[in-house]
Amino acid sequence: MTMMANVVVSELAPLSVSADVVVRTFQLHLNNVTIELCSLGATITKILLPNYKHPDRQRDDVVLSYASPKTQFDDRNSVYFGAIVGRVANRIKNGSFQLYQTEVMSDSDEPRMKLETYQLETNNGPNHLHGGFDGFGTRNWDSAIINDSQGQVQFTLTSHDEDQGYPAGIEVTATYSLKQSNDSQEGVKLHLSMSAKLLPGETKATPISLAQHSYFNLASHSSRERILNHVLTMPNCRSFTPVDGTSIPTREVRTVADSSMDFTTGQIMSDALVRNGEENGLDPMVARDNIQVLNKQSINNSPIYGFDHNYAIHQEHTNEEAGLFLAAILEHHPSGRSLRVRTTAPGVQLYTANYLDGMNPSISKDECSYDRWQGVCLETQTYPDCIILENEHDNSSGFEAGKCFVLRPGGDDYSHDVVFEFASISSS
Repeated sequence: MTMMANVVVSELAPLSVSADVVVRTFQLHLNNVTIELCSLGATITKILLPNYKHPDRQRDDVVLSYASPKTQFDDRNSVYFGAIVGRVANRIKNGSFQLYQTEVMSDSDEPRMKLETYQLETNNGPNHLHGGFDGFGTRNWDSAIINDSQGQVQFTLTSHDEDQGYPAGIEVTATYSLKQSNDSQEGVKLHLSMSAKLLPGETKATPISLAQHSYFNLASHSSRERILNHVLTMPNCRSFTPVDGTSIPTREVRTVADSSMDFTTGQIMSDALVRNGEENGLDPMVARDNIQVLNKQSINNSPIYGFDHNYAIHQEHTNEEAGLFLAAILEHHPSGRSLRVRTTAPGVQLYTANYLDGMNPSISKDECSYDRWQGVCLETQTYPDCIILENEHDNSSGFEAGKCFVLRPGGDDYSHDVVFEFASISSS
């Protein structure tokens, strides 16, 4: 264990989860906050926060997770708890995309561009989601403590040509750093830097878009009130990308005004979910009944609804670190806890755990049966289903502003930063 500048980094005993997979687990400690990371999926498995309103009370774990790396491995993290997802996060329509590749017929020929079509596996209805059944969130990444003083733990993964059906071999890196908040003595910032580059000698191009998929509940991951008493504010998210019946964007970018999608000035999640249910055709009385804390039968018998939408982050001004823009503020007033999410990405997927349906308690943390709306994900990303060809330049709707990054030989590497800042509401 090493301690410098009030940051403590430690590695727990490694755990063998199969004959050839050994999972490494790390803990970062600062300002009475503990964050636990594991190599399986480069996952955030625990975030212990103090109760800022009642400091004498015990800390609470504010992320949903599995009971252990072993149960996470056996279940293949089917709900993506805390993982880095990719090679391309979110959905790709019908699991298919096109990309121009450079083709050289002989040494004397000039290279030319050839349009290739790639078919991926479909693991979410007709669509491809988060890299498929064997996405990055299921892999055991290489890992190491690389900087004690800044609480840095780095995870790396090699993904070869045709992995998941994608072209080109790449190396992916995810580096977590724990730091003191700039504006709060008791607050901390968990900074995640994600990057990717082509393997040496690689001649093919590939799309790349990574996202961090933690489910947050600032009351506690096991709270019986779920996220209903949280307040969510997304001041820079004045538009979103509507979706079809399979959650694929229609390529329209629509204002959030006059709808349940509007979090620009903040909404209590219970109110937002009631309004969202009504907008989706649910009887108002049923929508209100569903948010009752213990009424699981009503929830399980109702249609699935809630938020699972990408928001455009209007990147106009910021007083934050260079290139980072405020995506969301999540607050839980009974505990005084707040979470601010800042990112370099053009979009953020708001997901309210609509598809959690009573997880088997034997495999979940503290034997919790996670139900609908138990957590909220704020996945910073490029837009879903947005692998756009270089010669497509119709940005009349604004959808192209969130296009997926493409790694090309001789081109730029991919990078994406997101900062999760935890502090008391009074100081955030």
